[in-house]
Amino acid sequence: MGRVYSENGNLILLPQERLIGQRANCDVAAYASWRIIFPKSIFRPQPGTPSGTLFVTSSRLVFIRNIDVWKEVKPLLTPLGLPAAAEKEADLSKKKSVGARQYCEILLTHLRVVVLKRKPWQIRIRLLSGDRRYELFVRSDRDDPRFFDLLERSVRGRDNPIR
Repeated sequence: MGRVYSENGNLILLPQERLIGQRANCDVAAYASWRIIFPKSIFRPQPGTPSGTLFVTSSRLVFIRNIDVWKEVKPLLTPLGLPAAAEKEADLSKKKSVGARQYCEILLTHLRVVVLKRKPWQIRIRLLSGDRRYELFVRSDRDDPRFFDLLERSVRGRDNPIR
């Protein structure tokens, strides 16, 4: 808090950065590989209705959502996962009480788009950075072609070939 987003959850812009667009009721998933089975997760999506806000700026994508303790702890509620669930619940409740939020910040300057695929309520982007591969999924609560066009243009604006 205070570096990426303000106390009320709005984006804090960097110097010489401008906000191009934003979309509420989105969810983002970021993975550190293109593997289909067991990809390494960087930022996990939450089950259910998308509830975060995606900000598109001139140099980065920033996704901010409120902490939902139940959605984070529920997958851990198994007999063997109960201690981990209790620990995570206490940690997230403490962070939520001081106004913290979950965020995913993607700096677009060093990323090259390899594949971009769209579906009505989702966009999938495969990115390269040197020898590292990343995959990004953006899902919205309804079909919003204007926002997905804006997102595609901002990623495409880096002079990257998109297949």
